[in-house]
Amino acid sequence: NQRPNLGKDDKPSKGFGDRVMPSWTPPGVFFPILWVFINAPLRAYSTTLIYEANGHVLCDPVILCLMWHLTCGDVWNTINNTEKRLGASVAGVATVWLSVWYAIYRYYEVDPFAGKLLGLTGVWITIAAALVTDTWRLNPVADGNLDVLYPVKSVGEDSKTKFFFEEE
Repeated sequence: NQRPNLGKDDKPSKGFGDRVMPSWTPPGVFFPILWVFINAPLRAYSTTLIYEANGHVLCDPVILCLMWHLTCGDVWNTINNTEKRLGASVAGVATVWLSVWYAIYRYYEVDPFAGKLLGLTGVWITIAAALVTDTWRLNPVADGNLDVLYPVKSVGEDSKTKFFFEEE
């Protein structure tokens, strides 16, 4: 997994200045506030409720559903923000959406209040999925067509993502 460059190599971060964003995109400051002050505490507290309900077991199948969702989100982050593959990002965010709603369902089975709390994250990811899909629609590739919905590498193109053991 790799996060986007945030201006750490003496180049200013473009943010999402590399793509056309839908007119209904929330202001940029909205995202860190949402993640730090809303999503993270909701995930932590709802997981604490599950942890208490299951007899203090961290490696619980229900909690692992949230871990699977977080893993899907990290992979999607690399596809969308680092590799900038807008088509594959649509398919990726669909996986993130499915994984969070499955985790919500499993949390709700154990503790309805925990499921409802985590459900607020699902609402946000539903909005994010619509935003990602609309962004893809507004940004055709060079030939005027929309980017394909699966990851591809153009002939002669180097991979955009490198593993830590690969040379730059």
